[in-house]
Amino acid sequence: MGERAVCHLNIIGFRAAVAAIKDKSLQGRPYVIAGATGGRSLALDCSPEAIKQGITPGMALAVAEKRVKDLTILPPDVPAYSMMNSELERVVSVYAPVWENDCVGNLYLDITGTTRIFGPPCDCSSRILREILEQTDIKPAGAVASNKLVSKVATRTIRPTGLIKINNGTEAEFLSHQNVKILPGIGPKLMNTAAVTGIREIGEIAALSTTEALALFGKQGPLLRDMALGIDSSRVEERSGAHRITRQADFDADTIEEAAIKGAMETLVENGGLAMRNEKMGMRTLRLMVRYSDGVEAQGFEKTKRPLVTDSEIMTVVYTVYKKTVNRRLRLRSIGISFEDLSPLGYQPDLFEPETETKDRKLQEAVDRIQNRYGTEKISRGLVLASSSIQGGKRLLTTGSGYAN
Repeated sequence: MGERAVCHLNIIGFRAAVAAIKDKSLQGRPYVIAGATGGRSLALDCSPEAIKQGITPGMALAVAEKRVKDLTILPPDVPAYSMMNSELERVVSVYAPVWENDCVGNLYLDITGTTRIFGPPCDCSSRILREILEQTDIKPAGAVASNKLVSKVATRTIRPTGLIKINNGTEAEFLSHQNVKILPGIGPKLMNTAAVTGIREIGEIAALSTTEALALFGKQGPLLRDMALGIDSSRVEERSGAHRITRQADFDADTIEEAAIKGAMETLVENGGLAMRNEKMGMRTLRLMVRYSDGVEAQGFEKTKRPLVTDSEIMTVVYTVYKKTVNRRLRLRSIGISFEDLSPLGYQPDLFEPETETKDRKLQEAVDRIQNRYGTEKISRGLVLASSSIQGGKRLLTTGSGYAN
């Protein structure tokens, strides 16, 4: 099969790029994508012109508006993002047997073993970039390396556009003199530690012994040191934006209130679950995304052996993922849930199906009929109502949704 080859496509400011393609009048103007226009909202993505004027993703919207007069503020357009991801995947599926798409501008393509069909990995990647530009007007930065980690760092060194190849065996050498802040996994806490100890380049972390890595960075130290050496055994997952339903909620104000957070998750599951069941689908993978008050994002996921259908069983998994994912004692800005690996649903109960599962399914079908006919606000879970009282009477917190076929 030959040496492993992973191509990373990095689309800087994915949401902003999609907005400019959809509305040509935005090109050349400073604008940001934000969940709301309130003073505590954050800029999710920025146009190149906004960045040139000092606005960065994660900046408070109130600060951004003071910095740039007449700044254009746009809400997230999830359906447009879903359409663009479908187009990107249509292109890459021709060249890559396996690809992974996080749906916000990062695609990993495993092009190992495709040389006889599409030429050397670098030539293949060049063809992909050219075709993406022709088909979508999107200009990603591209990198080819032996693994996901090195290819991701490589695109960060050349973005917003271009193509770079890191030869197998030169990973540590390439990473050595790169700024430590572009190493994946380096968050604010680890950056502070690096700054205090005078570490500025990735090679300085690579040179640490196991004892030194543990002393400086705690239990994450040895893993961080291996990453600095360019070691990454993770595979490109077969994950894409297709067959996915996503719901996101922005809180009125950053919150750490358990009732508000659980209520938001219940709302997202209730809303997304209804859309999923209306499409006669069940889900096998649940992904949870959170954004903290300092702009840092985290996500976790759980795969199940059988398709999940009812809100109650989905919520059980949501709570499990939430406990594993949210481990910082900071307020949350927003939370999102993605139903993935959707498959057609056909109820063919096993003869030994537990009676409780049959009752849960019938109850869910009854609730769905009411919500489809009269609206989701006519019947809901208690936590959803509790959350709405905390959030100033707003029952539904959903600000983004999307379904890709």
